[in-house]
Amino acid sequence: MNAKQPFQLIGFILLFGALLSGSGFLWIFGGLFLFLPAAQEWWQTRIGRWLKVDWTADQSRVMPGTPVQVTVRLHNRSWLPLPATWLRITLPDHVTVTGAAESSQSNQRTYIRLRFDVPARKNAALTLVLTPHKRGVVWLTDVECETIPLFLGEPSTLTLPLSFSLLVYPTPLPLPPLAFDETEPEGSSLSRQRQQEDMTFLRGVRSYFPGDRIKNIHWKATAKTNTLQTRLFEHTARSNWRVVGHILPSYEPSLQRHNHDENERTISCMAAISVYCRRHSLSYELFLTVKQRGRELYHLPAGSGKSHHLYVMTQLAQLHHYFTTPLTSLLRRLEDSSSKDAILLITPRLDEHVHASIDRLLRRGHRVAVLDVSGEQAALRRYETTAIQRRRAVSP
Repeated sequence: MNAKQPFQLIGFILLFGALLSGSGFLWIFGGLFLFLPAAQEWWQTRIGRWLKVDWTADQSRVMPGTPVQVTVRLHNRSWLPLPATWLRITLPDHVTVTGAAESSQSNQRTYIRLRFDVPARKNAALTLVLTPHKRGVVWLTDVECETIPLFLGEPSTLTLPLSFSLLVYPTPLPLPPLAFDETEPEGSSLSRQRQQEDMTFLRGVRSYFPGDRIKNIHWKATAKTNTLQTRLFEHTARSNWRVVGHILPSYEPSLQRHNHDENERTISCMAAISVYCRRHSLSYELFLTVKQRGRELYHLPAGSGKSHHLYVMTQLAQLHHYFTTPLTSLLRRLEDSSSKDAILLITPRLDEHVHASIDRLLRRGHRVAVLDVSGEQAALRRYETTAIQRRRAVSP
C-alpha cells in the first residue's frame, strides 16, 4: 500500500460520516484528504519548471591534480519553500570531491549528494572543490533532484538539466635531452630571427582550420568554394618537422592484452613535444594512427604559436574510443613526400615492420628520430642515412 491509498481511505470514511450526520466540518475535512493526493501529483508534474541548477567554476581547462573551485546554485522560482532538497551528481572515479554532504564510489563512478534548504522565490548555493587526476573531459549534463513531499507521499525525484564541462589536459612526460636542430635535414635548419611567414608572397590557399587568424582568410576563394579558405604564404625559413604518434588498439585479442598504459604514455609524450615546440617557437606537423571523420589517419597541418598548442592539447585530451590504423601505412605515405623531412616517431612498440619502414624513409633521404615510450622514461633514438654517415666519417 502506497502513501496515497490511506489518505483516500480516510477521505471516503469522513465523507461517508458527513453523509450520515450532515456535518459540514466532516465534508470539508474529508474533501481535504481526497484533495491532497491530487495536489501532490500536480506539484510533481510542475516542480521541474520552477527548479533550476547552474554550475560555475573558476577554471575550465586544467592539468591533472589541479583543484577547481565550483559553485552549485539551486534556484526555486515557486511560491513554496523547499526544505531538505538533495542533489545527486555523478562524476568519474578519478575526480576527488571535497565539500559534499555525502560521497561514495561504485562501478568506477563517484557519487556525491548535496543538501539545500531553499526558501520560496530564492536560491541557495554550495561550494565544492573538484580535483581531476586523469586527462579527459568531465561532462555534467543532468542532476538528480530529490525533494520531500509538501503534501504527502514518498520523496519525489526528478532530473534537472545542466551544462558543464571541464577539460583536463594530459600530463607532459619528461623528455630526454632533445635538440631539434640536430635532427633537421642539412641546409633547412631554422633561424630564430626568421621563423615567420612572408606576407608579401602568396603561395596558395587551403581549407580553414580552427586557430587560423581571421585576417588570413581568403574571402574570394571562400565565396567560390562556399567553405572558408585560408591564405598560405611563403616562409622566410622552412621547418620540415613531422611528429608521428603511434596509438595502439585499446585491446588486442591476438595478444590478449590491453594497451591503455602504453597509449597514455604516448599521448603524454606528444603533449611534452607540443610544450617543447611552444617554448622554442618551433613549427611542426602532427600525425596520429587513428581514424578521423572517415579519414584513414589524423592529420594536423603545420603550425606554431599559442592557438596551435592549445588545439593540440585539446585534441589529445579528448582522444578516447579511437579506431587505430597501422603505423606502416602512415609511414608509407610519408615516404612519397618530395621534400626531405625530419620525422619524429613516438611509439611504444618497435617491431621489425617499423624498422623496415624507417629504413625506407632513410633511403629516400629523410631524417628519422624515434622516442621509445615502451618504458616509464622516454628514450631517444636517432637514425641517419648511410650517405650522411659516410660523409661525416670522411670529413675531418
